Amino acid sequence: MKGPLNCSFVVSREKGGFAVKGTVKGSQEFACARTLELFERPFEIEVDALVLQEQGLTQQEEDDGNDDFFKIKVPANQNEVDLTETVRQLVILQEPIAPAKEEI
Repeated sequence: MKGPLNCSFVVSREKGGFAVKGTVKGSQEFACARTLELFERPFEIEVDALVLQEQGLTQQEEDDGNDDFFKIKVPANQNEVDLTETVRQLVILQEPIAPAKEEI
């Protein structure tokens, strides 16, 4: 990462929990696979998560079994959710396998 992440989310009530949708913007620094020269690459990724409140849980759990959205389970009495792991995974998934600096 290079600099801050800018996050914007909209939360809406769903049966049994909440839907979280939004975007995360930032910039990453890579070494070019061809020249090893450092370069900066901005990114913008979409976040789509379903947060379910469940009885019997004592801590938040991630369920990444769905490719279309993240499912996060939280204890029924919990009023907040930590999206750190969801955002981290999305940032990693958008990284190029062999980053290359674009020629100008």
